[in-house]
Amino acid sequence: MNPIVGLPLAALGFGILLQILLNRAASPKLKGWLAFLCGAIALAGTLAMLPSVMQGTAIDQTLVLWDQNIPLQYHVDGLSLIFALMATGIGSAILLYCIHYMAHETEGTTRFYVLMLTFIAGLVNLVFSANLLLVYFSWEVIGLCSYFLVGFWYKESAAANGARKVLVMTHIPGYGLLAGILLLYQRSGTFVWTDPSVTAAFTTGIFILMLVAAMAKSVMFPLHTWIPEAMNAPTPVSALLHSACYVKAGVYLIARMYSIAPWPHAWNIIVMTLGCITILIGAIFALAQTDMKRLLAYSTISQLGYIITALGLGTNLGVAAGLFYCLSHGLFKGTLFLCAGAVQHATGTRDMRRLGGLATRMPWTARIWLIAAAAIIGVPLTNGFVAKWLLLDAALNANQIVVVIVAWVVSVITAVYMLKATVSVFYGDMPAWLKVAEVHDAEPSMLAGMGILGGLCLLFGLAPQILFKSLVAPAIHALGFNWEVSLTYLGLQTTSAGVQVTLGAGIAVIAILASLLAYSLTRPGKTQRASVGVFTGGDPLPETAGMTAVDFTELAEANFGPVYKFTDPDRVYLPIWNGIRTLAEGFEKLLHPISENYPLLATLVLAVLVFITVWLS
Repeated sequence: MNPIVGLPLAALGFGILLQILLNRAASPKLKGWLAFLCGAIALAGTLAMLPSVMQGTAIDQTLVLWDQNIPLQYHVDGLSLIFALMATGIGSAILLYCIHYMAHETEGTTRFYVLMLTFIAGLVNLVFSANLLLVYFSWEVIGLCSYFLVGFWYKESAAANGARKVLVMTHIPGYGLLAGILLLYQRSGTFVWTDPSVTAAFTTGIFILMLVAAMAKSVMFPLHTWIPEAMNAPTPVSALLHSACYVKAGVYLIARMYSIAPWPHAWNIIVMTLGCITILIGAIFALAQTDMKRLLAYSTISQLGYIITALGLGTNLGVAAGLFYCLSHGLFKGTLFLCAGAVQHATGTRDMRRLGGLATRMPWTARIWLIAAAAIIGVPLTNGFVAKWLLLDAALNANQIVVVIVAWVVSVITAVYMLKATVSVFYGDMPAWLKVAEVHDAEPSMLAGMGILGGLCLLFGLAPQILFKSLVAPAIHALGFNWEVSLTYLGLQTTSAGVQVTLGAGIAVIAILASLLAYSLTRPGKTQRASVGVFTGGDPLPETAGMTAVDFTELAEANFGPVYKFTDPDRVYLPIWNGIRTLAEGFEKLLHPISENYPLLATLVLAVLVFITVWLS
């Protein structure tokens, strides 16, 4: 094996082995440091492949010649490297955060770190694999890891039920990917997607099957309702699930299908439609949340919709915008989840109705949160601004006005619910119970994990061309598109076709800077009075004046109540699930006495039934 290709997986595998061997000997903190170091080595190994990929050279490596038509192969190109770097890079930052976060867990830390490292390795193996059987194997590995990690605190019924829902809602649609792979093999005679014969065998039916699997993994409507239930996991798991690994597997699959075969226009329309609906649904449901992590979960749905919509545009700039948005989302959403975890770790709650004024007690967490919140909203100087700007530009160039309107409207909604979360948690009056509680800022290792991701949100907002030249451009070329990097600082385009967009972005940045200057010149000085009396028209001013998380939620529920009811697919899923459970319980009551009293007879009858079923099929 090429040592460079094997290094990331070897480092992660060695980390898994270390965790098992040192199960009883190592402390939770030492286990955390070992996991982080192995993740960092995997990141270094992934970065070592960057020079070759930047030159447009894919790295091919055969692992095992298992069969004439089933070689187990790796094919590492620009697209593979983007997702491998998200898994190992963001994953390493999250593992650094875990060192203190998990230090006080009394049991299960070995299980936790083994699953986290396996999770990261699963996505790396998925995006490296040229053999579709290896792709499906990795697909299911990360699915099982998510099940066990969401149910990490399995003694709590909410965690166990959430894990079960994640497994069912993502595993069953995953059979679409398996069916598509088997149909491709039946039509082409190979499992290797780089084989030219696969292109001719790739049909609309196979595309739909694989798209359904991707929809479940990437929380696209209507297969998205599992993600809020996954919030019962430890916060680092939520960050890894929603920013780096799990939801990005579906994005990878959709993007990779551009490599396998050219898309007819109908496929683009299907993906764009699903993306736009997902953007709206996620944002509208986020407005009504009072739990920090559930709000961020619904926000993930909306942001994934942006990424899928950009990929669905099918143009050079659209795909570039989608891949850059994917990278950006991993950074700012990972940061937001880690900040939410720091708040819960310090206060014991993530209920925004019980929080407030934490910026005075947790100043660094608040600053990092503000950077990531600005990025997800799309404030200039952040990577989120560049991602949204490129998406809007691509949609305008493709004459997709509906995409432009949806993206712009939901950007406003995003600003509203992020403002709600920011004010409710970090600003305003501090509740009485928090004033007497011992609340302090996050530990250095936790701040470092959050700070690295937050700092990259600023770096790639100021100089996005770094990512475009090193990662996005090679990935676009690997997908069969021909687009040269035409961006400079702040995401401004340098080609003649982008003059209007560049001018608009310049005006936006100048307006913001002018507003900041005006504010700095007119704000009261330290010697001036901090505030003046509020005119109330003679009516007494209530003590709880101002908008709170509850007010936002009640306002959203009052205005979007019918929308919430109509667009919630759990109204359909849950009766089906309950019916299956009732049927299973009935069979269990009927068959249990037989299997207990006559086990040999029951085994023989079951074997005959299986044989008849296989024979008839």
